[in-house]
Amino acid sequence: MKGTLFRGWLVVGGAFLVLLVGYGAIYSYAAFAEEIGATFGAERASVAVVYALSGGSCFFVSALTGPLADRVGARVLAAAGMLMVGIGLMVAAAATSLIEVYIGYGLLIGIGTGFAYVPAVATVQRWFETHRGLASGIAVSGVGIGTALVAPVANTLALIGDWRAAFLICGLAAIMFGLTGAMLLFPAPERFGLTADGEPNRPRRNEPTQRGLTALRSRAFGFAYLGTLLVSSAVTLPYVMLVETARGLGIGHHDALTLLSLVGLGSIAGRFVLAALADVVGRRVTFVGCCAGLAVAMLVWAGGGELATLQAFALLFGALHGGFIALLPAFIADSFGARSVGGVLGVLYTSRGIALLVAPPALTFGIAATGGHMIPVVGVALAGAAGSVLLAGVGRASQVRNMSAVPGKGQ
Repeated sequence: MKGTLFRGWLVVGGAFLVLLVGYGAIYSYAAFAEEIGATFGAERASVAVVYALSGGSCFFVSALTGPLADRVGARVLAAAGMLMVGIGLMVAAAATSLIEVYIGYGLLIGIGTGFAYVPAVATVQRWFETHRGLASGIAVSGVGIGTALVAPVANTLALIGDWRAAFLICGLAAIMFGLTGAMLLFPAPERFGLTADGEPNRPRRNEPTQRGLTALRSRAFGFAYLGTLLVSSAVTLPYVMLVETARGLGIGHHDALTLLSLVGLGSIAGRFVLAALADVVGRRVTFVGCCAGLAVAMLVWAGGGELATLQAFALLFGALHGGFIALLPAFIADSFGARSVGGVLGVLYTSRGIALLVAPPALTFGIAATGGHMIPVVGVALAGAAGSVLLAGVGRASQVRNMSAVPGKGQ
């Protein structure tokens, strides 16, 4: 049992590394957007396509890699993904046109991160049950730490050279650290004759065991998909638009960029604290609370006109976003079972890809039409609130199903 648990925590470490590498690369877009635009004489909207491509392709490819992870394991998929991330950075470093940046920074980094993300977090769910929330929170804290490192790393690399030199160095580092993380993603514990938490290999009474196709056809999954899409519309926007709205309010570039670091710091705290709390007070209620809190946090952004208010929003949003990201895989595993969690998560995460492609241009249009960000952001907050209600419905449906399957028992 101790050896199995130790191997499980190594899996958490591996997932942490691959997510840090993948999302550190994706979210570094904001730090280099102005330089890239100046290099190619491109409009801000044209450069923003880079982020939409990387983030969107990451989530859409998960529909393929999630089910594959259930069959072949996470290690080979994550290793291939980390190689793509590193190569994508190098292709972008050598780009002679914005199209080549789209291919390298946008598609290769996005697809590479998608090859690693769902397989890694799905593997963590299989290795843990009692501490599933905490394990998932630690693993996906790699995303938050990667975000928090964007500003200091960008400032440090600026002393060495321009954005091309930064991408080349980051590409080499991505391959080295990413492959290390991928090798730590051991096969599911069933391969060792054990279940999660080192128990003997026998079914657990209270955990759902729906297989992928059955789960995907269920009404509960429909609620989960639409709810995740609506909440993700709110989650996506600050990473794309917070720096820009801060600049529009007259805040300096350095202070505006530092807001991303505050989001990352808040996210790290949220992933650890809220994920650990969820294992004690209940993963479902904590997860839905994070979703509802994100909708409320957007109202703070909508009314923010000063740096201090935006800094408070960045920390609050980061913490709740950290809880949302950390607990979404555990919420799905608790609701539909860990056996086919890769396939279910993979399809579910395409909703996040849709949100990433649709929400930023919709907000940009809304800001242009209304002359400010307040009204459009309030609209996004209302969408997030509706998504929270739908996700709460998933939890109730799952509890009823499990109580029916096991007389006298609930989750």
